[in-house]
Parts: sequence; structure tokens; C-alpha cells
Amino acid sequence: MGAGNGYRVDVTALQATVRQLRSIADDLDTPRTSARYDTAIPHGTLGSGFAGATALADKHDELRDWLGSMIAELQGFIERYSGETKSAADAYEEQEHRTQQDFFSAAASAGGGGAA
Repeated sequence: MGAGNGYRVDVTALQATVRQLRSIADDLDTPRTSARYDTAIPHGTLGSGFAGATALADKHDELRDWLGSMIAELQGFIERYSGETKSAADAYEEQEHRTQQDFFSAAASAGGGGAA
């Protein structure tokens, strides 16, 4: 968690955000699976021999597939941005580490010069 030039980045908060986003994406697996497999209306269930039953069953299948694809798209969006958030957190953490090393190296060099 570094401070420099008047700003401070809470890397821990960024990492917590990544964990929460990935948890949400994982939690969407159940609705996605449910939308795909638990909402089946087999053709013929609503009757047969008339256009309304076929149209309703076809519309159900279309909406089921659409819902599954929207959940998958949302999961992809979350994964993309959680990955970007993780990259940002890692970059800030690495920069903080380099800054600390530079500080300690400079302090050691200044202290090791001796007094006149």
C-alpha cells in the first residue's frame, strides 16, 4: 500500500474486489446451468397439431438459449474486469515493493558513507 505524489492505493481492497467478482462469476454457474437444463418444455407438452403450441415451445427454447448466453456474457465480462483489476493490484504491489527497496538502498548508501 504505497503513498507517493499525494495518492494512496489500497491494494488489499483491489484484491478483495477481484475475489468478490470471481465469486459472483462462479455463483452464476448455477443459474446458467438451471436456465439450460432445468427449464425444458418438451415439444408436445403444450399440445400438438396447432401452431400456438409449437410457437410457444420454440419461443421458450429461444429465450432459454438467450438467457444462457447472457449469463455467459456476464461471466466473461466479470472475468475480464476482475483480471484487469488483479493486474492493477499486482502492478501497484510491485511498484510499492520497488519503492521500498529503492528507499532502503538509498538509506543504506547514505548511512554507509561515514562522517567527515
